Amino acid sequence: MTELLSEFEQKREDLKRIVEEHIRNRDLAAEEASKHADERDRLNAKVKELRDVAKQLIAEKSALIEEVQKLRPEKEKEYDELSALRKEYRKLRENVGTETVDASEIRMKERDLQKLIKRQETTELGRDEEKKVVSEIRRLNNEIKKLKTRFESELESNAQVRDLVSKISEKRQKAEEMKKRIEEISSKISQLSEKINTSLQELDEIRRKADEEHELFIKYGQESDREHQEFAKAKNDLRDLEKVIFTIRSKDKNTRKKEKEGELQKKASVLFDKFKNGEQLTTEDILVLQKAGLL
Repeated sequence: MTELLSEFEQKREDLKRIVEEHIRNRDLAAEEASKHADERDRLNAKVKELRDVAKQLIAEKSALIEEVQKLRPEKEKEYDELSALRKEYRKLRENVGTETVDASEIRMKERDLQKLIKRQETTELGRDEEKKVVSEIRRLNNEIKKLKTRFESELESNAQVRDLVSKISEKRQKAEEMKKRIEEISSKISQLSEKINTSLQELDEIRRKADEEHELFIKYGQESDREHQEFAKAKNDLRDLEKVIFTIRSKDKNTRKKEKEGELQKKASVLFDKFKNGEQLTTEDILVLQKAGLL
């Protein structure tokens, strides 16, 4: 009985879907038949418009890609030359002499300063000693700044250094401008790619809809009457089937109730015998005995 009921219920769901489908198709056929030809033409015009836009965007993107491909090797060359100039400058700074400042003296004072700072941060000092350390840090900071300022000033007076610094500045500016230009173009290429993808996706979707509208224009004029007849037939079949299901459910409910009570009593009888024999029962077993009225 249960298997038959399940089969009928599944058939009922199928019939419901069929009924709904016929209603939907019938209404669409009645309401949309006169509109599909105009909608198809409108969508086809939109497809042509989007195709022209996509072609223009693709051509623009291709031109930018070609420009970037030319600029990248030039940019790498500029940065390689900049790196070489900086290396030459560092070497020159290490070897060039000044009249009043020794670079090693600056480095020595910087090491002394770091030791004092570390001592202040990691050692517990008395008030007077703290003041002394702070004062020494301040003095060293000032001396280092003055030495560095004098050192840089004397370096600037060196013609070789000035010439190299000027070359580095010009080369860096040129390399950065080229890098910025490539980044701007790359950003435009990414934006264009997104626009192209969006445009092509929209184009495909609209073309698909236009094809569907053309098919619907052909078929909807003949479909309305047929769908209505199929709907009426399915509706009658569904009504008859629901009556049968109601009858089966009523009978099956009573049968299952009796079967369940019999199974419960049978299971409870077995458990009660175990209980009387002193066997260990689970909480679930005790609940079964209670439901059966044996406890």
